[in-house]
Amino acid sequence: MNRNITIAAAVAAVLSGGAAYAAAPTLAEITAVPAANTINIMGSSAIKNALLASIQNNFCGGAGNFTNITSSGNNSNFLGVSCTPAANQATNAGVYNVFVRYEGGSVSGYLPIVNAASIVGTCCKEISGSSLTTLTPSINGESTTNGTDDSFQITGGSFAEVVPDMGIGDVEAAALIGNNYPTAYSSAVWGPTNDAGLFGLGTKGLVDEVYALFVNENSTLFTENPLNLNLQMVNNILQHKVTNWSQVLDANGNAVTSGTLAITIVNREPGSGSRTATDILLVGDGCGSASSPAAIFNKSGAAQYFSTGDVLSAANTVAGAITYATIDNAGSKANLSLVSLNGVAPTNLAAAQGTYPFWVEAQYVNNAGNTGADSAAINNIATALQSFATTAALADINVIPALAAANGTGTLNTPVHLNPVGNGAVPTGGGTATVYINPYTRSGHTCGYTLDDATVVP
Repeated sequence: MNRNITIAAAVAAVLSGGAAYAAAPTLAEITAVPAANTINIMGSSAIKNALLASIQNNFCGGAGNFTNITSSGNNSNFLGVSCTPAANQATNAGVYNVFVRYEGGSVSGYLPIVNAASIVGTCCKEISGSSLTTLTPSINGESTTNGTDDSFQITGGSFAEVVPDMGIGDVEAAALIGNNYPTAYSSAVWGPTNDAGLFGLGTKGLVDEVYALFVNENSTLFTENPLNLNLQMVNNILQHKVTNWSQVLDANGNAVTSGTLAITIVNREPGSGSRTATDILLVGDGCGSASSPAAIFNKSGAAQYFSTGDVLSAANTVAGAITYATIDNAGSKANLSLVSLNGVAPTNLAAAQGTYPFWVEAQYVNNAGNTGADSAAINNIATALQSFATTAALADINVIPALAAANGTGTLNTPVHLNPVGNGAVPTGGGTATVYINPYTRSGHTCGYTLDDATVVP
């Protein structure tokens, strides 16, 4: 069956209107929130835009009902949302604080859960609601310097060292091993090196994320924008077998520059789900039986960044730089353009049709049974991300087909194929939006996909 699913304008009105709910909490109310009403989420930075919007619009009920806690320092990878939850979103009465940490990416959502018994009092930093003296605490520390031992600093409040109640990754925990395990992380802080623990941690499907390669084409040497590359060329670029854009031919065999320009690969750190997805799907690391698998090239001494925003900012400053991120970041940096793969532009529609290969199934762990947090609230946050209403307002995700709702309300949707005629862009404002449902599944295993033969380069 071929059809699109459209969301009526009424949905957008519900998402944007919060008049029926409680007013946004004051600082005094935020500091008084009990532990039972506090939820700590850690992990994926790629899902930041979707998760934040979903918490604000679904869990909290929309504009006017929530208060944001944001960093005023040089590290913006910590934040919070405080509100009285909308009807049926939480178990307990009163205001809830939801603190979200993107610092460190996917592994920061999984590794503390694996090593929970070993990290009491050492890891992992999250904003503490009870100590806040301002809604804009200053959080400082460079990811590349302070990320491996979690030595960030905060003024205007304090950090709590907690195991996440909800851990989110762009890939399953079992993928963050080998070349994609953060061996630089201090075992005294993050717990013992534990590839095996990550490999054994069970995760559940959350949403599909569509990725793209971003290239800084701020040079008159480029002869086409955006670039259109085949997967073998991408593979050679990411392994640094091809080191200059003058050596690159597009998918039609044409030169992409008129002169020499170095290729600078801007990487996330090992442990990043975005890096792991790129490493697996575009380079082929971890999906084969080779004793020395291919891997993304790391230049000796080059910075490796701890969030999506960090790599995009870094790539935006260097002509010829290439990095990777979800497609909702398109247009966020003036010098970066998205690469088409085998002639197919990165869109939700193309990913859901199976013509664009670079997408993942984000995963999560509800750890409330171990931390004592409100499990129902966590399940509702997860389920809201999987709903038609949420995806209608977001450009980086597709609903996973036939996925059982995390909150136990049954199956969220039915697998559908798509009308091949349509625009892959999902509107972000009001009106009618089209949600493209991905009929494929990786079944919790990034390498496991019906189009592997076409998408994974050996």
